[in-house]
Amino acid sequence: MKNQREGQPDPPGSDRPGQLWRLPGLRIIKTALAVLVCLLFYSLVPLPKNFKVVTALIAAIISLRSTMRESFTVSLTRVQSTFVGALFGFCLLLIKEAVGLENDSIIYALFLSLAVLLFIWISTSFLKETGVGLGAIVCLAIALGLTGEVTPLELATARFLDTLIGIVIALGINHLLPFPAAKKEENERDQ
Repeated sequence: MKNQREGQPDPPGSDRPGQLWRLPGLRIIKTALAVLVCLLFYSLVPLPKNFKVVTALIAAIISLRSTMRESFTVSLTRVQSTFVGALFGFCLLLIKEAVGLENDSIIYALFLSLAVLLFIWISTSFLKETGVGLGAIVCLAIALGLTGEVTPLELATARFLDTLIGIVIALGINHLLPFPAAKKEENERDQ
């Protein structure tokens, strides 16, 4: 569809024909705020070195939804899949150390690819599919993140806790700054 006034195509996903730019909505603002709070939290709170803000950022961005109820449902699914991803990643590290594989070896690349296939297959069979992506990310972050400074258990625990931190921050922001229409709908449903 072409913008009649400008002769330009409408932006992808635009539900307002002819409008090239629009102000960011509350969900975009809340997502940016969740990113800021995560970054500040990791800057100000003395956490162990094996904690990584990027995992919390991914979790916060994925977990923030239009309503508190939707965010909570998505977050619960994310916690379950992250836990399974952390267990998978932990097991992969144990196998990697036992066999003596290196992160950049072709054998480990093939092993990780098969492990992700297995993880996704098992997760989609027993868990909700919506959490599989984050679980796979956590699994790979663990499987590729081991250094000599931490044990596999410490790394798996840190990635799981990083994800929980991001989810809690997203839920807190969604609770403090609810969408006006969503808050009204939730109040009507609860009555």
